[in-house]
Amino acid sequence: MSTSGDTEVIAASGPEFHHLATADNLLTPLQRWGVERPAHPVAAIRVGSRFTDISAGQLWDDVQHYAKGLMAMGIARGDRVALMSATSLAWLELDHAIVAIGAITVPVYETSSPDQAAWILEDTEAKLVLVAPSSLDAVVEARQRSSKPSGSDLFVIDAAGLSELRQRSTSVSDAAFHQRMGTIRSDDMASIIYTSGTTGRPKGCMLSHGNLRANVFQVRNALGTAVGSDDTALLFLPLAHVLSKITALYCLELGAKIAFGTGIAALSEEMEMVKPTVISAVPRVFEKVYAKAQHNARSKRMGAIFDRAARVAIGFSREQQRGAVSIGLRMEHWLFDALVYRKIAGAFGGRLHLAFCGGAPLGEHLTSFFDGIGVRIYEGYGLTETSPILTMNRSDHWQPGSVGLAVAGTLLRLREDSELMAQGPQVFQGYWRNPEATRAVMDEDGWFRTGDLAQIDRSGAVRITGRCKDIIVTAAGKNVAPAPIEDLLRPHPLISQAMVIGDGRPFVAALLTLDEDGVRDWAKEHQLLDSQPTDLVESAALRADLQVVIDRANASVSRAESIRKFVILPHDFTMESGEVTPTLKIKRALVLSEYADVIESLYSNRTNE
Repeated sequence: MSTSGDTEVIAASGPEFHHLATADNLLTPLQRWGVERPAHPVAAIRVGSRFTDISAGQLWDDVQHYAKGLMAMGIARGDRVALMSATSLAWLELDHAIVAIGAITVPVYETSSPDQAAWILEDTEAKLVLVAPSSLDAVVEARQRSSKPSGSDLFVIDAAGLSELRQRSTSVSDAAFHQRMGTIRSDDMASIIYTSGTTGRPKGCMLSHGNLRANVFQVRNALGTAVGSDDTALLFLPLAHVLSKITALYCLELGAKIAFGTGIAALSEEMEMVKPTVISAVPRVFEKVYAKAQHNARSKRMGAIFDRAARVAIGFSREQQRGAVSIGLRMEHWLFDALVYRKIAGAFGGRLHLAFCGGAPLGEHLTSFFDGIGVRIYEGYGLTETSPILTMNRSDHWQPGSVGLAVAGTLLRLREDSELMAQGPQVFQGYWRNPEATRAVMDEDGWFRTGDLAQIDRSGAVRITGRCKDIIVTAAGKNVAPAPIEDLLRPHPLISQAMVIGDGRPFVAALLTLDEDGVRDWAKEHQLLDSQPTDLVESAALRADLQVVIDRANASVSRAESIRKFVILPHDFTMESGEVTPTLKIKRALVLSEYADVIESLYSNRTNE
């Protein structure tokens, strides 16, 4: 990449980072709140139709009892303890209890298949598996499928199990617990978090107390006073994912209340119940809110009003960033605030002022739109290997369309092929028992290879342009990054997932899956209420509407990068099927293999290219 132009550089660095004290660990903030302000509410759980607060003192008391219960079960320093459960208060408490005694948490997604769970339990030689009742069958089957005899014990984390853990804790003294906890150092391993595995077998990323604590401080440095102890965060993404985990740890650091959602299916209902001021989400959440609002407006023949309101919101945000909003735009914005914006913001409960977004790019258009209606989205970037955040937009440098600046203490540089490299206190200790894989991503000078292609402008803002391994090289030798055009397609109400293909092929094509809500609304409009989504795949009218979406996206790219043909798949990609990761990233190699016949037929019929 040239460095002589006006906009691009090859390196950037974050603000100064003050290194952690040796004894600083993941228990530090919870213990501080539990001892100094025990009545302060730091969590909330759903009980029936309302959320009930949990105080810092109660949470700290639970953690100590569970930790002593684990000690009574023989868990020693360095032992690996697997935790397989949905996001919940118990998950957070047990995670803290495990690391409080010097053991290592091994998160396992509740949606993991028996084969996936078997690999993680086998690879880590977990001594104990803490498992929710809903995942018990998968763990039992995983142990049966394992190629090695399992030495791990199973412990069910339901109400009875947690009560039993407290009872066991009575055999361990407070002094013994505090002595164990006092030995923990910031460079001790805290968790082995397995990569989402978009290609190949997942690898275990070894993250220390210091890695995660550093990332909390880095986020705090970036956001300043944007979040405080009066805020409420609704947590609904899997805590087994490091983005959700760092969100919870950040909230605990500040004393912000964490409301534990009961799942994506209840998200709309619980947004209204909790009325969060902060959320952490993947782009699909925001894309669906926008698409739903757009569809509702058009179904009421108010599409033109919505489109104008969207342009005003985006313009208002952009002019605010430049420092001055024209009187005319300000007046239009005031009008649409009452007619449109408040209703859309109401989908988040009406109080949301800050959202973290990661896992995939959201795009400048939607980021500016939501900012224009009063919901500021802070996009960031990182990987499991980086705890996870390497860059994020800051309260004093917010740039839609970018993933922000390097966080404190972080160095970034680009290789000649534009792959992003990083150094910083959040970079992991390596892959668990896999030195060969570690050497493949860490060079001799300590630089971590992210595997992502990027650009860095002169302000230091980073833009991710694609994954190195995802770059498509057509038969004509044209390099195509699939992410930008996929990002243009996904916000449409009809589309759930879009996967651009064409490696070694004569042209670029796309696999599309249908959004269940969007296609149901479409069917209602076209008097096809009795049709199932799978019945509509062959609908000429639906294809025509999707072709319009494709044409609009193609207008933003060169002809060589444009989508010439597409196919609508009969089913959406899901975590349960293994086709997407928990942050909804498509596992491209798996999809290419599963739909090889469909892809061949797409290219064998060369008409209308």
